[in-house]
Amino acid sequence: MILKNMEHHNDNLKNALAKLPSFQPSDFIWKEIERNLNEAPLQNVLKSLPTREPEDFVWENIENKINGANKRNNVWWYAAAMILTIGFTGYLFNASKADSDISYSQEVVDTRLQTRTEPVTDQEYAKLVSYCEAETVVCNDKNFKRLKQEYETLRSATQQLQKAMGNYNTEPELTRQFTMVEQEKAEVLNEMAKMI
Repeated sequence: MILKNMEHHNDNLKNALAKLPSFQPSDFIWKEIERNLNEAPLQNVLKSLPTREPEDFVWENIENKINGANKRNNVWWYAAAMILTIGFTGYLFNASKADSDISYSQEVVDTRLQTRTEPVTDQEYAKLVSYCEAETVVCNDKNFKRLKQEYETLRSATQQLQKAMGNYNTEPELTRQFTMVEQEKAEVLNEMAKMI
């Protein structure tokens, strides 16, 4: 969160600085500044400033810090180079080995998930309809026609489910739905049989 705020403020600062108007002074101003810096009074004051040489231990500390940082950086570069080399070597080894590996697997079809091409209920329905055609009184009954229409709708639903399942059904949910529709078809078929 703090890092996000800092980035936001940095962006705001960059945007504000970019919007500031730029100004380029004329050449004569730079020449005047240079002339004033070279005047004798300023040069005399600069010469009278005291010079101070730091102690030897200060220079040693600076040198040690520079060398220590270089040594630490060298260790990180060495470690990174080793990791990269090992990774590349491992990749080449596995790539050459992968070409020679051959594997296969065998899938077993779960027969419980497969459906018959023509359900038994449809065969029984065909028998019932053929009998119904001989007995025209029952076929003309309003309730019988309603049950026949309901059965046809359920049969259409089972056909759609069989298409969705395909040759190799791998989804138990489709099998469950298929079974439920088949049970409903059997109930409707029983009611139709009772009327005959």
